[in-house]
Amino acid sequence: MRVLRDLTPQEVEEIRKEVERLREDGLSYSGITKVVEEEYGVRISKATVIRWCKGESDPLRKVRRINLESPLLAYVVGVYFGDGSVSLDERYRYRIRLKVIDREFAEAFAKALEGIGLRPSIYWENDSSRVGRWVVEATSKELYMFLTGSREKLFEVARRWPVEFLRGFFDSEGSVSISKKNPQKASITADNYDKDVLEFCRELLEGMAIHSTVYLARKKGTKVVIRGQEYRYTSDLYRISIHRRRSVAMFAELVGFTIPRKQERLELFLQAYYSTSSENNYHRK
Repeated sequence: MRVLRDLTPQEVEEIRKEVERLREDGLSYSGITKVVEEEYGVRISKATVIRWCKGESDPLRKVRRINLESPLLAYVVGVYFGDGSVSLDERYRYRIRLKVIDREFAEAFAKALEGIGLRPSIYWENDSSRVGRWVVEATSKELYMFLTGSREKLFEVARRWPVEFLRGFFDSEGSVSISKKNPQKASITADNYDKDVLEFCRELLEGMAIHSTVYLARKKGTKVVIRGQEYRYTSDLYRISIHRRRSVAMFAELVGFTIPRKQERLELFLQAYYSTSSENNYHRK
């Protein structure tokens, strides 16, 4: 049996309206609590029902609502599937966090959070065990429950705004490689332990006429050395790769990166690609 604290703001609002409707129909306060338990599987106290019906309490008064109808939410979702994280502490603070080395990326994520109605903080964190990083933090129960809820709802947001979603994901996980011998050859890759997310990205890219492939990059148990320490992959690591020249160019034109060092590498490829390619009449956006 759930309690109000376990619900999304949308669920709380739905139950509150049902409580008011039941009271208008003449049902007793105790009867209302029973109906809510039976129909919603939510335990609510009689005292809470009384306060709601008398207008003495607004369950959403302190809840910061987010804009679920914004392309910036798609960027946030893309980052969440990459470097972003969420957590719930013992004081029931619902935190969204991003730690990255690129300030521009941190600022873009903070701007996206602001754009959907949050008040993020951004600061530099020194860490003796690794390189310092920029940290972006915000608290929001609604966003926390949205991100940790139905994956299909997250994918629905991504389908509505595929460019923003892909930019957020590739800002997090993506890298650009250019051939030293031939700058017209380049590839864009992104690694993730969740193959389904990469396959979803592949589908979105395909819808934009960008060819990509998904494959196993590192098998579980493979050794890796990080900062002098040897580790083993605890899960299979998958990779999505965009390597056809036309597709790399299309990604650069339609999606691109927020992070300058990544975007600058793409620009170097584009300069070489358009200087001699038969695609030089392609109208860059």
